[in-house]
Amino acid sequence: MIDADPIAGNARSDAPVAPEIRLDAWLVPPHTAQRRSRSCGGDRKGTVMTRPLAELVEQFCQYQLKQRGRTEGGVQTARWSLEQFLLFVRDRSGKIARVLDLNRATIQEWMDDMAARDLSVSSMRTRQSTLSSFCTWLVKREALQANPVAGMDRPPHRIEAPKQIPTPSLMDALIEEARKRQRPRDVAIFLIMRFTGMRRASVATLQARHLDGLWGLRRVRVKGGRTRDIPLPESVMRYLHSYVEQWLAPSVQPLTPETPLFWSVWGRRAIGLHRAPMTGKNIWRLCKLYGRLIGYPMLKPHDIRHGVAMEVLEQRHDLEQVRALLGHQRIDTTQIYTMIRPAQLKQAVSFYEEPARRMLENVGSVRKSMFEEHLNVPRTRSEFP
Repeated sequence: MIDADPIAGNARSDAPVAPEIRLDAWLVPPHTAQRRSRSCGGDRKGTVMTRPLAELVEQFCQYQLKQRGRTEGGVQTARWSLEQFLLFVRDRSGKIARVLDLNRATIQEWMDDMAARDLSVSSMRTRQSTLSSFCTWLVKREALQANPVAGMDRPPHRIEAPKQIPTPSLMDALIEEARKRQRPRDVAIFLIMRFTGMRRASVATLQARHLDGLWGLRRVRVKGGRTRDIPLPESVMRYLHSYVEQWLAPSVQPLTPETPLFWSVWGRRAIGLHRAPMTGKNIWRLCKLYGRLIGYPMLKPHDIRHGVAMEVLEQRHDLEQVRALLGHQRIDTTQIYTMIRPAQLKQAVSFYEEPARRMLENVGSVRKSMFEEHLNVPRTRSEFP
C-alpha cells in the first residue's frame, strides 16, 4: 500500500478554488418588501393589535383599583360596561374581541345597537365614557395609536330632577320598622343613611376605626376613591358605639379597627351558617325588603340620599351646605334639587292666594256643585238605558 505524499496533498489544498456561480431566477425582481422574521423569538408583526381585549380589560381594572385608588364598586361597574362591548363584538363577528376591534366603525355600531334596545341616554353616555377611558389607557401604553372615541358624538348630559324623593316621615318609618323587628344592625344602617345621605357602597365599607367619638365618621371612603369626614347627631353616634360593644364585639372576634361594622349572615345546607361583610348589593336588598314592609316597594337606597338633600335644602336654604354634606365635587350636580318645589316660583304666584280664597269660599254653600252634577253619569256601557 502506497502512502499519500503529504507534500502533494498540501499542494492540492493550496490550489485556488473556482467561485461558485449562482443563477438569478428573476429577470425582473419583484417589488416586495422584505418580511419580518416570524420566529418565536422575533418581533412578530401585529402581536399587540391581535391581543385579546379581555386580558387588557382586567389590567385596566387593576390599574384603576390599585394605582388610581378607585372604589371596588366603581371598578366593577367599569368592568361590566367593558364586558358589554366584548360581548357585542363576539356576537357580531363570532370571534373574541381584540385590540383591532377598537375602531370607530365598531364602536358606532355598538352605540347604534344600544339605541335600538332603547337604553337611556345616561346609560349610553356612561358606557361610551368608560370605553373612552379604556382607549386612552391603551394609547398611553402604546397599544393604540389614537383614541377612536375622541372624534365621535357623545350622548348629551341631561340634568334631570330625581323621579322619586321620600319624605322625612317615610325615612323615619324605615328606622321604626327595624326597631319593631329588633334588628340593631338594620337600625344602625338606616340611621346612617337617614342623617348623612351616604351612598350604599360607602355604608357597606364602614369599619370600626371610622367612628370618631360623638362627632361622626372620619376618613370614610366615598365615590372616586376619595375620603371624607361626615358628621352625625350625637344620639346616633351613641347608638353606633353601643351597637359595636353589645352586638358586633360578641359576634365578631377579634374586634380590630379594621373590622367591618356590618355583616351579613346566611345559611347553607352544606356548610351551615356563613358570615361575610355586607356589600352595597346587600344594602340594596335590605332597603327593598323594608320598603315592602312599610308599603313602598319602589323605594331604593339612593332615594334616601335625595330625601336627605331635599330636607337640608328646605331647612337651611343653602345649596353649598347640601353640596358639602353629599360630597359633590361640582355645584352643578347639587343644583338638580332646586328644580323640585322651587321656592321662588311659589313666591312668584303668591298674589293668587287671596283671589283663589275668595273664589272658593262659597263653594260649599252652593246646593249642587259642579262635582255633584256628574254623580249620575254612567261609568260603564252596561249602565246606559
